[in-house]
Order: sequence, then C-alpha cells, then structure tokens
Amino acid sequence: MVITFLATVFVLRAATWVYTESAVHTPLIQTVRAVPGVARATWLEGGAVEVALKPSADLMQTYEAVRSRIQAFGQPADPVIDPGNPSPALTSLANQLRFAIAQGEATGQYVEMDRTILAMARGAGVEASVELGNTHLFITLRQGNHYLFQVLPLNLGGGGHG
Repeated sequence: MVITFLATVFVLRAATWVYTESAVHTPLIQTVRAVPGVARATWLEGGAVEVALKPSADLMQTYEAVRSRIQAFGQPADPVIDPGNPSPALTSLANQLRFAIAQGEATGQYVEMDRTILAMARGAGVEASVELGNTHLFITLRQGNHYLFQVLPLNLGGGGHG
C-alpha cells in the first residue's frame, strides 16, 4: 500500500514536471529568445527568466518586450538581466553611480540624476545611456568591447526605498 502511494506520488510529480516544461517553460523561453536584442534566455530554478542581451541592445525597449512576453505566459513579470561584459572600470563606475541614483530617487530629481550619471560617465571615458521607465531605471554603460546593463526598480516621485 505504501509502495503504491509512493509510486502514485512519483508519477504525478513527474507528469506535472513534464507538463510544466513542455507547456510553459520551453515555449516561454523560445518566445523570449525571439525578442530583438536578446542573446540568450534561461529558466532559473526560482521561477524567473534570466536574459542576456546582445551588446547593441536597447536595454529599456528589450526589457519591456521581454517583460510583456513573460506576463503573457502568466509568469512572474520581472526578468533577471545578465549584466553583460563589464570591465572592472565599468563595475566601479556603476557602484559610484549608486549615490546619484539614490539621491535622485529620494528627492525625485530625476533630471539632475540623469545629468550627474552622464557627467560621471563622460568623466570616466564611458558612453552612458539612462532611460526612465514607469517602474524601472535603465542604465547602459559602454567602453570599448565592454558593456554593463543595469535595471533598477524605482519608487517614482521621491521617497526612495526607505
């Protein structure tokens, strides 16, 4: 009786896994991979989709397209973005930008935050793109063959994360 019960549970779990893989995960990943700007998409154990972008991708546009496709499958909406191919200099600059980002979010001074980020990047010899979406801040840093993508959630209107 116990063996029958365990066998039944095993078969049901296996069937659920096969269904989830074939009906949800695989089609979702294929759909995300078809988004222009996406180089790679993988399903993470926690139920999120990790996306690596092509170096020339428009971060905000690609992120929003991926997010829309994930939502269409009824999955958690926020993809995890691979940071790309950052150099130590880009990583250092990204860390320095956090102060300007935190101040911009806390005060709601997004135009000044944008100016500060672009000036800091220029001073470091880095090409930067800053885009403000409805719920996220999108920062792309490029220098030579290196690039770094950052998607940061925002609390628009000031007030920060408390």
